Amino acid sequence: MLMHRIVSGLLMLCFLVSCTSNYYFVRHAERANNTADTPLSLEGQQRALALRDSLKDKGIDHIFATIYLRTQQTAIPLSEEIGIPLTIYHPDTTQQFVNRLKKIRKKDVLVVGHSNTVPEMVLLMTGDTVEVGHDDYDNLFKVSISKSLFGTRTRLKKLHYGQPD
Repeated sequence: MLMHRIVSGLLMLCFLVSCTSNYYFVRHAERANNTADTPLSLEGQQRALALRDSLKDKGIDHIFATIYLRTQQTAIPLSEEIGIPLTIYHPDTTQQFVNRLKKIRKKDVLVVGHSNTVPEMVLLMTGDTVEVGHDDYDNLFKVSISKSLFGTRTRLKKLHYGQPD
């Protein structure tokens, strides 16, 4: 009986000190044109709504978008749905931004980036290489980082949302 209590107590302690953070990385939705700070196209606006519908029940605590309108417009439907404001980051500071993300513990985070920054952020978070093609808009990369007394475990899951490309 005493051994059972000790084992139960140790298991409870491990559970209490473990934490998992989930990071969802997406490229902005379809853009209206190729100008520098273009808004989303109608198709992109629909994809932004699909992102909202995919993540609204995931318990998102933080939403990050770059300084560009298209990333913000991709994130705004979810932001408005769940009442979490956007936090703006500069896409040229990927390493510093990922270091900032890694300090967020026990939270669920959405990061909207670009076709060149999303793969870099996933690589820096996981060590795994992913590709986002020039016309790929439906990728959703979920990075889960679990920390416990036994160490850190990082998992990458490639998901999709909205209409397939």
